[in-house]
Amino acid sequence: MVNIKRYKVSELLAFVESSIYSNMAIVPISRHRAKSYVQNPRANPDDVVLYMAYVDDELVGYRTLLPDTIFAGQDIHRVAWLSGNWVNPKFRRKGIASALFSEAFADWDGKLIFTNYALESKAVYDKTERFNLIQSSKGVRLYLRPCLTAILSKKGKGFRFFNPLLRILDALLSLVNPLPFFAKMYRMKGLQFEYLSFPDDELAKMFEQATANTPSQRKRQELEWVISNPWLVSSPLGDVVGQKYFFSSSPKRFDQSIIKVRCKGNHLGFIMINAADGVVSVPYASCSTENAILFAKIIIKHSMVIGANRVTVYNGGIAKSMRGLKPFSWLSRIQYRNYFATKLVSTQLSNKTFLDGDGDCAFV
Repeated sequence: MVNIKRYKVSELLAFVESSIYSNMAIVPISRHRAKSYVQNPRANPDDVVLYMAYVDDELVGYRTLLPDTIFAGQDIHRVAWLSGNWVNPKFRRKGIASALFSEAFADWDGKLIFTNYALESKAVYDKTERFNLIQSSKGVRLYLRPCLTAILSKKGKGFRFFNPLLRILDALLSLVNPLPFFAKMYRMKGLQFEYLSFPDDELAKMFEQATANTPSQRKRQELEWVISNPWLVSSPLGDVVGQKYFFSSSPKRFDQSIIKVRCKGNHLGFIMINAADGVVSVPYASCSTENAILFAKIIIKHSMVIGANRVTVYNGGIAKSMRGLKPFSWLSRIQYRNYFATKLVSTQLSNKTFLDGDGDCAFV
């Protein structure tokens, strides 16, 4: 018999600060992610955002959701992003994930969206036959430095056995890697960069202009929330809670940068960059079409300088420009970020396009 326990936004902090949470062998949410949920400006205290499945008092699965608001013409809809799903391997294919989904579907009146998903989670959603594909963003992933250890060690225990050999191979390949040399050739003459830890009025205005025609229409308040409440926290020595949580929360190093770009006093746009253990993502970027190549080079050069191994971009214009930049394009692959919504929601989102960092993508 599966017993499902719910937690509302108003109950989250008390839960993660309790002795019950501290003594759990597996935790369903990190403390900083719980804090972010509570600070979400689009969440209500009574929103259910955490579901935990128990069998005989054993936690066997959990699901988390991120409340949001979408705008369709004059209509405003409250929705939730499916943002985290885990089931104990011993209990998989026993209906646990489906039971968690059914509870969330009922509580949120069928208004659910998801992206940035694991294949196992998508299989659960496909099984319900309740979702439509509403958007497919074509992006690019560039490999800047040899990173076989990081990539293959995640494929399974068999690959992790060869980690020492992979590290040696990465080191040898790094000695002959020509890409840092080509990145240095990107001249930034006449450009000025302003790195911000928090949005000023000028950046907030640019951000709101960039998001004005999206379903989320995130404002300055949402940008400040994302920056002030990261889900990833640098943990150079490891983190005991992160080891009990099955989603990324405690990389050895996490950095977030917001960059305003100027040329001869004119503002060209901005870039938001997340870097976690050498992996760079670009949740938000805004520039004119003619400056897409320039912004692609800025992102590559920034990523090289901070020692990144790879960078992934879903901004259409910038990603297209990156795919044409040789020799970086030689070690690249096309990436797609697909967005799905329940049929009730998808009918409201025709001709609307989510930006790269919408949903929970700005946090990971």
